[in-house]
Amino acid sequence: MNKLFPQHSDHPLFRYFTDDERRKIEKIAVVKTILAGNYLIRAKEADSRLFTVEEGHLDIVAKRDGKESVLATVGPGDVLGEVSFIDDSPRTVSVRAGEENAVVRGWDKKTLSEALAFDPQLLAKFSVALCELLVERLRDTARRV
Repeated sequence: MNKLFPQHSDHPLFRYFTDDERRKIEKIAVVKTILAGNYLIRAKEADSRLFTVEEGHLDIVAKRDGKESVLATVGPGDVLGEVSFIDDSPRTVSVRAGEENAVVRGWDKKTLSEALAFDPQLLAKFSVALCELLVERLRDTARRV
């Protein structure tokens, strides 16, 4: 963990945000319900939205030999779409709601970037948290190999 900001929350994106800062960022997001079996993200689509799971569970799926395979299941507090959010690359996997509906909070890159641009301290906190999230994912992947 960094030594620049005190940790306020265990949420990966908001770990350094005060309650007021978190409410400010959550307010500009769109909350969406994904019906059971429906997709939030489809592989190869160009989409730079960033998501957090609020309720329910979502399956991370990839096609292998023409068949979909569930790689992981994520739930409340998990973050999705950070790579495409950062570099505007096409999505690498699909994400769909499992057997029950799921609720996500999503940020459009342009809207979130504009909001953060006017608050350098908040931008720094968000950037550090996003970097740490990516490092955690990289370490997790390296452990599994």
